[in-house]
Parts: sequence; C-alpha cells; structure tokens
Amino acid sequence: MAHREPTQAELEAAHWLVVLDEPRVSRQDIDAFQAWLAADETHKRAYDAVSATADKIDAVLAKEPLGEVRHRRTRVPVRPIAIAGVSAAAALALFVISPLSPLRDEPGTVYATAPEQERLVRLSDGTTIEMAPGARLRASFEGDERRVRFEEGVALFNVAHDASRPFVVTTRFGDIRVLGTSFVVRLGPDGAITTVLSGRVEARREMLFSPDNSVAASADQEIELAGGAPTVSVLERDALNRRLVWRERMVALDGQSLREAAAEVTRFSGVRFAFADTATAQVRLAGYVAGDDVEAFLGLLENNVGVSADRRADGVIVLRSD
Repeated sequence: MAHREPTQAELEAAHWLVVLDEPRVSRQDIDAFQAWLAADETHKRAYDAVSATADKIDAVLAKEPLGEVRHRRTRVPVRPIAIAGVSAAAALALFVISPLSPLRDEPGTVYATAPEQERLVRLSDGTTIEMAPGARLRASFEGDERRVRFEEGVALFNVAHDASRPFVVTTRFGDIRVLGTSFVVRLGPDGAITTVLSGRVEARREMLFSPDNSVAASADQEIELAGGAPTVSVLERDALNRRLVWRERMVALDGQSLREAAAEVTRFSGVRFAFADTATAQVRLAGYVAGDDVEAFLGLLENNVGVSADRRADGVIVLRSD
C-alpha cells in the first residue's frame, strides 16, 4: 500500500488524542477540543480514524485481547487508554499504513473515572459526555434507541440530535429522555438531579398505582427524581452556575445533606466517610469547598455545623454531630 502524508486535520486529531489522554485534562483543553471538533466535519472524521487506529496500537502493546482492554479502561471519546504513553506520531504512523473504521459503541460498554480523574467521552453518534471524577456509566446503542445506564457520579451530556433515535439516560431513580440537548445529571445516594442547560428533557419514574409519573423541563430548569413522583423547579442564574462548579473541581454545598456532600467529596478525593448516626447524615450544608481538599471540608463541618471527625485505622472518616 502506498504511504501518504497525514492531513492537517489528522495531525491536529493526533495532538488532541494525546492531550485528552492526560488523567487531569484541564477544563480549557476540553472546551478547546469541543470547539475544534465542531468547527469542521473533517475534524470529526479525522479524530474518529486516528482514535480508532490508536485502539489497535494499544491492543498490540498491551498483549491482551482487545475486549479485556476495553473492559477495564476509561475511554476518551472512542479510545480506550490502557497505555497512556502511545504518542501522536505512533498513532499517525499506523493510520498512514492501515486506516481503520471508527469503533462503534458495543452493548454494555463501560466508561468510568477514578478519583481526581476527568474524562471527555465521545460516543459513535457524536454525543459527548464530560465525566466528573468518580463517575460511571454504560452505553448501549442498539435498534431505534440510544441508551446510557448512569450508575454513579456527575456528568454533562451534550446529546447529538436524532429525531428517529431517542437518547435515554437510565438511573436507579428513573429515566431521562431527550432527542438532542445539553444537560447535567448528578446521581447521589438519595436521588438523581437533572439540570437542563438547553433544549427539552423528559423524565419518568415508574411507580405502583400511578400510571403517569412523567415531567418535562427546558433550559434553566431542573428535574429531581427521588423517592416520590418527579418534580420540576426553575433555577436562578447563580444556582445554575453552582451546578457546574464541579468542572473546576469544586463542590457546591447548596442545601444538600451531609451524606450527599460527603459522597461528592469521595468522588474527588477517594476518601470514604461513615456517619455515627442518621441525624448527622441528614445535616444540611451551604457553601463551597475544593472537592479534593478533605481537610478544608472537615474544617467547614466543624466550624459551621458542629460536626467532628474520627479517623479509623482503615482510612474511613467517621462523622458525628457534637
């Protein structure tokens, strides 16, 4: 096969592949990548081709079946990352020799982020999912529906419009359904909150003896799925901004319970918490704290709401009301 020089779009795609492979990719880099991707259709095609080629390199270097590699690696757009050291030049070298078709989203494909890790996932339909630390989901595109099982954490969805194939986010508290829009889902121990940034979102919770438990929300509104029927509320601009502070690695303590706040700090820091009693877990909080600054979080609890901390030998921090 005759070799050819890579195009400018392919060179740029290889650059982004390496940038997005960093465990702590910056907010600015993610925004710049999304702008580059939207600027020209050739950018999307080049990125798909180069990232698919990098998958092939990873599989060869890892000396493992490709299915196993995918199973345990976080995926950056469509590219698994067992080996972060694959260079852009190596990816392009293989691309020039043997271009591959872009990967499709296989049934049950798992995407996950560890504490202190953020990822931008790009699905085969063009949808992007910006995952906060400690998030986990499964994507399955089959038939006439695009479905994601959201299992943990916080994520920003920018769903590619497709009127013939709805996009459904399933949580343990209910389903979120769209055709194409932008929204944030925050899944906590007590419920799922969907903040609509643009477009229209529908949500539904199955309940016994209640046939219609569906609601709809538009931009600057929020849907809560919890123990009862779903509810919709209107957000003020400052509240909307607080829903996005996780992108700056911050936790907004906006009236949620200590149990919910501790779960978010765990996602950023990896530190686990327990509660001495139910009353402590239900203490309500307000303010901001860096997600990975556990000491600042404990100081806020002690000074503002009278909650102290005991450290167990296994690393778990036990919180109790004084």
